[in-house]
Amino acid sequence: MLIALLGLSIGACSDHEPMGKGDVDFEITDAPTDDASVKGVFVTIADVKIGGQSVQGFTKQTIDLKAYQEGNTKLFASAQQLDAKSYNNLTLVLDLNTDADGNSPGCYVKTVDNAKYKLRNDASGMAEVAINKSWSVASNTKSTVILDFDLRKSIKYMNDASVKYNFVSNGELSSAIRVVGKENAGTITGTYQQNGTSDADKIIVYAYKKGTFNAATETAPQGEGQVLFANSVTSAEVKQGLTGKTFKLALLDDGEYELHFAAHKADTNGRLMLQSMLTSETSVNGTIGNIIKVDAGATITVSAMIDAL
Repeated sequence: MLIALLGLSIGACSDHEPMGKGDVDFEITDAPTDDASVKGVFVTIADVKIGGQSVQGFTKQTIDLKAYQEGNTKLFASAQQLDAKSYNNLTLVLDLNTDADGNSPGCYVKTVDNAKYKLRNDASGMAEVAINKSWSVASNTKSTVILDFDLRKSIKYMNDASVKYNFVSNGELSSAIRVVGKENAGTITGTYQQNGTSDADKIIVYAYKKGTFNAATETAPQGEGQVLFANSVTSAEVKQGLTGKTFKLALLDDGEYELHFAAHKADTNGRLMLQSMLTSETSVNGTIGNIIKVDAGATITVSAMIDAL
């Protein structure tokens, strides 16, 4: 009996023993904005907190999010010797007033005419964005966690021409930031062909988890930011290349996705407005199917044929 009790005691203790330590790099990327007049979107990160504690060695940084798209990322913080486990919290402290060089403002939109529009006024001059999404640290290795700062969902338009742009609420801002483990991410690259012509200024492709797209909901403005396609995982612009039109949807968690294409027209202020949804047919290696399986570390190449508006 004593031996059995000792065995249970040892087993109970081992359940609470740490599973080792690991390092983690934090990188940032951006899903594109719907505004052709936006030249850059700058955020100044003053602090990074894990479980309420500041990451040691972090230095204040100002990052142009628009410079990092389609899988390009910017390393902005590193944390050493964290317990190897799953976490569900990370806080970015944004300096609204002052950038890393001491200039004003700290978080702002720069338009093509080089005008700066501060993204929020707050008495404290700071905004704490709590990102309550899971991420993991592996034992005895370095993990990479990527924050996908979706600008479409992060910034709202203002009626005041002197303000013009503003962050959405902290809650919506938190929801607009996707967390991806780099080691678990895959990519969809694609070619785009369209029957007939269109006067659209831009074609945007939106990636959705299988079965989550509802046309009536997604084409209606949602939330404080009045965002279209609010439940998309990510999006990308269809671009004209040397050999045709292509698109790239990067840093997708492994799983099954469906793609939806939409034509957009720019209004007089340069903001992209939904013109119409496009009827599409996608294929992988010649096999037609609208569900695309993404595996960690893999790049899936698809062909998209647009049949009609």
